[in-house]
Amino acid sequence: MKKEIYNTICSQVYNTLKEGEDLTIYMEGENSQYFRFNDSKIRQTGIIEDYNVTLSLYHGKKSLQATTTVSSDIDYSVKNLISEIDGLRAPLSLIPENNFTAFPQKFDSLEVYREGDLPDREGILDGLMDIIDSDNLTGVWTSGKIFRASSTSKGTHHWFEKDSFIFDFSLIDAKENMVKILYPGSDWNKDDFIAAFDDASKRLQLMDKPKLELKPGKYRVWFEPHAVADFVDMLNWNGVSEASLRNGSSCLLKMRKDNVRLSEKFSLDESFDRKSTASFNSRSEVSGNVSLIKHGILENTLINSKTALEYGLTSNYAEDVNSWGMGEYLRAPFMHGGDIKLDERLEKLGTGIFISNIHYLNWSDNLGGRITGLTRYACYWVEDGKMIAPIKTMRFDDSFYNFFGNNLEGVGENVLSRPVIETYDGRNPGETTCPGILVNDFELTL
Repeated sequence: MKKEIYNTICSQVYNTLKEGEDLTIYMEGENSQYFRFNDSKIRQTGIIEDYNVTLSLYHGKKSLQATTTVSSDIDYSVKNLISEIDGLRAPLSLIPENNFTAFPQKFDSLEVYREGDLPDREGILDGLMDIIDSDNLTGVWTSGKIFRASSTSKGTHHWFEKDSFIFDFSLIDAKENMVKILYPGSDWNKDDFIAAFDDASKRLQLMDKPKLELKPGKYRVWFEPHAVADFVDMLNWNGVSEASLRNGSSCLLKMRKDNVRLSEKFSLDESFDRKSTASFNSRSEVSGNVSLIKHGILENTLINSKTALEYGLTSNYAEDVNSWGMGEYLRAPFMHGGDIKLDERLEKLGTGIFISNIHYLNWSDNLGGRITGLTRYACYWVEDGKMIAPIKTMRFDDSFYNFFGNNLEGVGENVLSRPVIETYDGRNPGETTCPGILVNDFELTL
């Protein structure tokens, strides 16, 4: 969709509002090419063009929402949105006023374009098929444009457009050992992909060795950046939200109430500098960078406009509650790097476990910061800086107050951006950017 079409649709809809009414229109869209691979063969392909909008109708301190779709057909889209608004008016008149409801103030309009160099359909196949048939590969390629747009009846108009691709795949050998690789970007480079594929293929060969069964206990561990990103993303669930801290459900409560600190090596920001996702939220408010934890000290939290009104705070325009039930969540988390170079991480680890991926994470003790999950895909036992053998899948249960705290021995120099790969509600432009970390006494339970 073109920005001009979206703005035209919005303008025509705003002209139909009645006295005392205000409206925001938030759009999430994509124009994507998909390929699904199994046994290194294309099993499914398709193109998806989809634009979902959320309408928020306000009248004083009352507000209701509706969701629908739009397209490049301006007349049809305008009629559809007007119909949805008509359907909101009657119930809106019946609900009580809410003192924590306020129409967003006007912001300067933003236009953000993250342009890339993406291959066309034939270019994708030419770039992949002569490489991936050397191993048994299963995965999904997704590429194309992702859109975000938000506007208000007061004259704010924001637009975000991003070119990106993700190749999320696993290499599988005859014994069903697997190495999982997430290869994302905005500029396709075949030579870089070949290098990533060859590295994955070598890891798969190491997986052919008998798996080492570790006993429960505490181990020295190197976590690759994608595994660290999983830990950081857990802070979105009752973590960095100011509302969660106020209602006593946040995992960071000890940092707020008891002045508990993490390691001085741990710093975490909400940072939109990389333009990985839109800095405006669904209310058309523009969020800035926020230093959340600096050298282990909790400096700030994410505060949306509702929380700011409820507790008399200054909003930093965090996001409202989404379809997953999360509010005031990280949209562009950035964990700062350290001084461990990429080619030194095994040497620094010495003897312990090299963990590439972790899965099925959940809180085992939210207020205590304890997270449980499983090691999975290409995790190895290391002795004297050399990978010896793969390990059997293990469950862990440990607190980030430990592995981001006193047990955090070192942080990788290089940071790696891991995109959001879930597509339940369409492609998401967000990324979690993290380094690898070296941890002592990480607890494996069974």
